[in-house]
Amino acid sequence: MRQIEPSTLRWNLSEYFGVHHFDGLFTVSLDHSPTEQLIGEKWHTSALIVSAAVEHSALAHELGQIANPLTCKLTKWTRSNSHYKKRFYAGLTDRLDVHRVMVFAISATESSIAASEEHFIKELGGSQCYRRHLPDGRPRVSIGPFVNARTGEQHTVELSGNQAPMVLFIAHFLRRIHQEMHVALSKHSPVFVTWNFLADKPPNGAGGAYDRALAMLLGLSNPGGSLRWGYFHEGDTVETDLLADNIAGLLNDIVRAPERYPEELGGSPQSAAGLLYWERWTT
Repeated sequence: MRQIEPSTLRWNLSEYFGVHHFDGLFTVSLDHSPTEQLIGEKWHTSALIVSAAVEHSALAHELGQIANPLTCKLTKWTRSNSHYKKRFYAGLTDRLDVHRVMVFAISATESSIAASEEHFIKELGGSQCYRRHLPDGRPRVSIGPFVNARTGEQHTVELSGNQAPMVLFIAHFLRRIHQEMHVALSKHSPVFVTWNFLADKPPNGAGGAYDRALAMLLGLSNPGGSLRWGYFHEGDTVETDLLADNIAGLLNDIVRAPERYPEELGGSPQSAAGLLYWERWTT
């Protein structure tokens, strides 16, 4: 598993893509720990798993055999015991050595997410579409109006004051990583980067406020490619979805209680098939 530091992301991705050739079409899984809104937890972690031809399905299957010898299947991180967690932790580095799977993660404190709200929406290009207000004394955020390019219809989404910063945090991270991949791949050949998401059901379900807000923000002008969404009806049983859940849970546990994981995630030679990139933000 090749480990990448934030300061060397673009250089390392370019080198990686020089060895491992891709056509720009990827399958992506995404999950968050503990949840997609600010709830008083100190840390939040989002884990993005990217591979061509759904290769992270094989990674998920092998880690299930390692972490859970009885069923040979992954389970939700919050439902697993300490033995399962230790085996998953130990197996992740080893299995990323042999699978062409890219793991991009970000962990941030709630205070840093809240403090960056204006920065996120400015960089996403939606400053004029983002308004905080207090109907009935409860903080709410309106995002919009956005125009449907096909129908010309205008849409505005209403989110709770606790959920809106997390939507921005996640969308900003996804757009940045997508852009970095596009730049790095384009150094080797002109290419559009398309992510096809296979994701767990979003809060309030597909078509709910969270889902629509994220789709709107990710759909803003993006010359480098596109991000396309699809959801599982029962994400808790799908291995690729559980892989993202487990990695997000593991990394969030590490920043919350590092004493439980005294050995750092090991780095392997640059020739390793997979890679791990992990940002940590705090104020």
